[in-house]
Amino acid sequence: MKTFSQQPFGQWAVFLVAFSSAFAVFTNLASAQPFFIGGYGDGIYSSYLNPDGSMDTPELLAKQTNASFFCLHPSLPILYAVTETMRDDPNNPAAIVAYRFDAQRMTKKQSSGLAEINRQKINGDIPCHVTTDSKGRILVVANYTNGSVVVFPIAADGSIESESCNVVHSLIPGKKRSNGHCSVFSPDDRHVLVCDLGLDRVFVYEVDYQNGKLKSGANPHLDLPAGAGPRHLSFHPDGKRVFIINEINLTMTSANWDAEKGLLTAVHHEPTVPEGVDRKGFSTAEVLVHPAGNFVYGSNRGHDTIAVMKLDQASGRIDRIANVSTLGKTPRNFRFDPTGKWLLAENQTSNTIFTFAVDATTGQLAPTQKKVDVKSPACIRFVPVTESAAFAK
Repeated sequence: MKTFSQQPFGQWAVFLVAFSSAFAVFTNLASAQPFFIGGYGDGIYSSYLNPDGSMDTPELLAKQTNASFFCLHPSLPILYAVTETMRDDPNNPAAIVAYRFDAQRMTKKQSSGLAEINRQKINGDIPCHVTTDSKGRILVVANYTNGSVVVFPIAADGSIESESCNVVHSLIPGKKRSNGHCSVFSPDDRHVLVCDLGLDRVFVYEVDYQNGKLKSGANPHLDLPAGAGPRHLSFHPDGKRVFIINEINLTMTSANWDAEKGLLTAVHHEPTVPEGVDRKGFSTAEVLVHPAGNFVYGSNRGHDTIAVMKLDQASGRIDRIANVSTLGKTPRNFRFDPTGKWLLAENQTSNTIFTFAVDATTGQLAPTQKKVDVKSPACIRFVPVTESAAFAK
């Protein structure tokens, strides 16, 4: 087993030289921001968010079955996408795929393409989330159907190495199933927090980078109310709070995070839809904290809205102040652009992405009526300006 704590980034020493020119190129384009789109369509697409909130027509870069979720390497121009299928699927077994793209071309609004580097089969069923630490040492994949978390080391060139850890969650009293739904690294990279929808539990794992392993921490989990169904979570920019969106009971949980102890403590549970709404068939999906840190947002499928939560910085309490229509059906995912000025809402069932202007002072979302059409979108990731500059060679 390699030591994953050191990465030879000498080949990126050109960053300091390239930064000024690459940033100038990006600025001269009036800050058109490149982003990728995944989901349940034909594969992975690219588009651009323009200064007026409009988006370019998505371009299919790579065909892949159920590329429902992906992440970007923090310092290499590489995208990692899951194939959300069963491990024994005869045609498309569950896998994690690494693609290389040309970020310099993307900053110039030129077609980049995605070149597959390699792939690894996933020893799990229905992988629905993948993430990496801030130095790009390991990938962590959450598997929905069999309730597991799998670790893959990342090689120096960004390729995916063989599985190094596979943690399968055991059933606990009163629970009938385990459903791993997301894994998120703590800001200091020391822990990974895993939402298990079926167990109503958020697990806290310590990370052993030397061996590519996860192990239970001193405070191994946070239990949520029965039937909550924790799906996704998001850290506050200050690293001291975590917000968990609960798919089944349509609530958002605010929690305190003690980085030294690896301790997650619930503070408040807030409904994501108004009282009196018939919730039959509804569920939540994504949760994100605005970069300014004063508001938290969550998507409601069925209700087809983004819930806007105001954060009380002193107590950690959140209060829902608005529900804004996503102008489509089944908002699976949404994303803030790197500036925090825009929110892009993906409507999976109606095959659209709409942009909304974000008021950082009030938290409100204003629809621009600008949209693009793309089949079954479920994940968006921007290529940040600094990342694009670092990738330029």
